[in-house]
Amino acid sequence: MGKQFLKKDFLFLLKNILCCLLVVSSCFLFVTSGYAEETEETGGKESQPQNDVGFAVEPVQTTTQIDTQKGFYFIKVTPNEPQELTIKIRSTNVQPATVSIYVKNAYTNQNGVIDYDNDEYTRDKTLKQSIEELTSVSEKKITVQNYEEKKVTITVTPPGERFEGVKGGAICVMNADSSETKEGLRSTFGYRIGLLVTEDSERYDDGSSLNLLDVKPTVHQGKRVIQARLQNPEAKILTDLTVETKLYKKGSREILKKRTANNMRMAPNSQFDFATNWGIDPIKSGAYTLAIKAKSGTNTWEWKRDFSVGEKQATKINEEASFTITYQGWVPLVVILIGLTSIILIGCLYVRSKKWEAL
Repeated sequence: MGKQFLKKDFLFLLKNILCCLLVVSSCFLFVTSGYAEETEETGGKESQPQNDVGFAVEPVQTTTQIDTQKGFYFIKVTPNEPQELTIKIRSTNVQPATVSIYVKNAYTNQNGVIDYDNDEYTRDKTLKQSIEELTSVSEKKITVQNYEEKKVTITVTPPGERFEGVKGGAICVMNADSSETKEGLRSTFGYRIGLLVTEDSERYDDGSSLNLLDVKPTVHQGKRVIQARLQNPEAKILTDLTVETKLYKKGSREILKKRTANNMRMAPNSQFDFATNWGIDPIKSGAYTLAIKAKSGTNTWEWKRDFSVGEKQATKINEEASFTITYQGWVPLVVILIGLTSIILIGCLYVRSKKWEAL
């Protein structure tokens, strides 16, 4: 009879302990999570905007076009001989549309995509005399209305010294009457026409060089990341790029974090930061190794780069990161106390059960 009561008491107490542990565990599940609020300028990155912006753009093909099947400019130039390109801007309705026309360099964004129309990127030191510096626009702003058509001339003036490969950018024709929403997002619609200039090349997408410039921990878009800065030093587009990273504690074989990305492209003479996400846990100080493998066509590259995270650096990164888990300072202490109490109670019940068996 006593043994039956003991078993019931034991099970009852065990259930209570498990319930307490479950309640405390919920403190970790229902944590406070921060996030980074982003504002971005959206633009028509396709040759055809999805919205009716009130105008259309047509590039006029030139005799120096290398590939007439392309919908963008890929032209051959001669040193010191200016060349004029013409684009037609046509109104598509009665209402007036004011547009801005300018030329922007091609760069590689954080996603490994060739982009334009953003000044917040690091210009690579291998880029000499860019498209922006070699071009001028006859009219930087025009207004078209009631289905009229106007022509704008872009003059390309090649440098006096010959250059190898291609120089890349885009002719941007954007709606100058941009609207701003309550959230602060500015919407700009329009067209971008690719512009590639060469003196000696029939191809622009056969890049075969890749360098690793730097590895460092930082915060990007509110996240803790390990950034590997990759460089395309060649005046060609690097296509079909695959990058794989693995993060280790220095001297260890255990993979802490990893990332793989495929089908990336790099603009000529450009660089970008390939980010490996650390996660929501705080970054810890110490010595680490980042192993990197990259492939493009038949070309492969491998690097191993050691780096260190100091105490002050780790604290700064953790404070700046928006994506994190927080909990009250007393929670770990309560968990430890409940764990110790559970062990003591289970021990007492075990000793008591042995005494009952001895009777």
